[in-house]
Amino acid sequence: MASARDFIDGDTYSSQDFAPVERELDHPELELLEGELPPGLQGVFARNSSNPRFVAPEPYHWFDGDGMVHAVSFADGRASYRNRWVRTAGLAEDEAAGRATWTGLLSRPDFTRAGGPYKNTANTDLLYWNGRLLALWWMGGGLPHALTVPELETEGPWPDAGTMTAHAKVDPRSGDLVFLDYAPTPPFATHGTLTTDGQLTRTPIELPGPRPQHDLALTERYTILLDVSMFADPEALTRGKVHMRFFPDRPTRVGLFDRKAHRLVRWFEVPACYVYHFANAWEQGREVIVTVCRMRDPLMYQPQPGRTDRVVPRISHLRLEPELVRWTLDLDTGLAREELIDSALAEFPRIDDRRLGSPTDAAFLGTFAEQEAFRFDGVRRVELGSGAAIERKYPAGWYGGEVSVAPLGPDPDDAVLVTFVSELGSGRSELWLLSARELDLVAKLAIPSRVPAGFHTRFIPGEACRSTRARPSSPLI
Repeated sequence: MASARDFIDGDTYSSQDFAPVERELDHPELELLEGELPPGLQGVFARNSSNPRFVAPEPYHWFDGDGMVHAVSFADGRASYRNRWVRTAGLAEDEAAGRATWTGLLSRPDFTRAGGPYKNTANTDLLYWNGRLLALWWMGGGLPHALTVPELETEGPWPDAGTMTAHAKVDPRSGDLVFLDYAPTPPFATHGTLTTDGQLTRTPIELPGPRPQHDLALTERYTILLDVSMFADPEALTRGKVHMRFFPDRPTRVGLFDRKAHRLVRWFEVPACYVYHFANAWEQGREVIVTVCRMRDPLMYQPQPGRTDRVVPRISHLRLEPELVRWTLDLDTGLAREELIDSALAEFPRIDDRRLGSPTDAAFLGTFAEQEAFRFDGVRRVELGSGAAIERKYPAGWYGGEVSVAPLGPDPDDAVLVTFVSELGSGRSELWLLSARELDLVAKLAIPSRVPAGFHTRFIPGEACRSTRARPSSPLI
């Protein structure tokens, strides 16, 4: 039986720090290498990742791997680690066959396959909502998978809200779960809201064609969604092929969806771009402020005027060259203004989740190493008003992941940033805690096993550390 160990070392996204791990492990007490754990730190830091259980059919794309969650639990001044696969139906099929049975993102999609054409790997983001940790998938049309905390046991697909994309959000004021979904057929996009008492609203969003929906932003009243300038070539789709194209002459549209009225109220035009992730958004009088990492040049193989010569990371056909910008949407004129906040090569912006939809002073991003692979070589704090920034670089040869903000008190600056950091050559892995204000090292913990590169993270507050297995819940599929 082939295992993940058989990956070709020459494939960037299946070797070295991207190579999958093969075992689920528990480390009940982590060694403190430097600093001290803050006395108020209680909770679980978890990160999702692509971790193929078996050798994937060629060509392999990093997004194809089975979901695996790595988590560190903090309680009573101690820390413990565990990792678990997200046990999806697709993973069960592969394990029954003893090999990978699904084609990947870079292969011709099989639209005839039941549950396909792609395997819902639940490998992208994590969200804690209403007593459940949800593992989400980057592509629309997939159900989240529910996990217990802190055991990380997969309960199964979670059907309460229906299918959704990778980045659902929790409105910290109402507790509502807010999400987007999209499909290759009309109406192409759906906005969803699920209240804490189980009231679900799914509203169709009319778009001119299938448009990838990855992330969203919230204000107190609105959901921010996008009609981006990069999407599948309509001509190729008529031939049964999926070929992503960037259309530089087609403006990107920013939509405001009114969650109280359950309708899309207005589109605003901004320069052509693609967006993976928002930092935050909020209302300011008759304006809506949106902070976002946008890419003006998202496709590496398509000649474009003024293409940069900077060495930037790439994932398959995507070239990532994000800039942090501010879009100011004027509700009276219908016009949008774009201002550059920070031009550093940085992405995966995070804030304190308690401040989603409210004015925030700063965002925390991972800085890209200048090499042709997706690696973060440090953390960058950017003031969203002035653009002033400070950075904390990892030691040479060490690379980190997305940070989560772990609050220690009501003051937004009374918090630590948490992330996994690994050494490329040796595979040694650590958990780092940095101060939210100055990015000073607060503590460093040794992880006895390797933690591969991964995707998105979530800090779950202390009250969720106790087991959720016995709590009342709705039935899972």
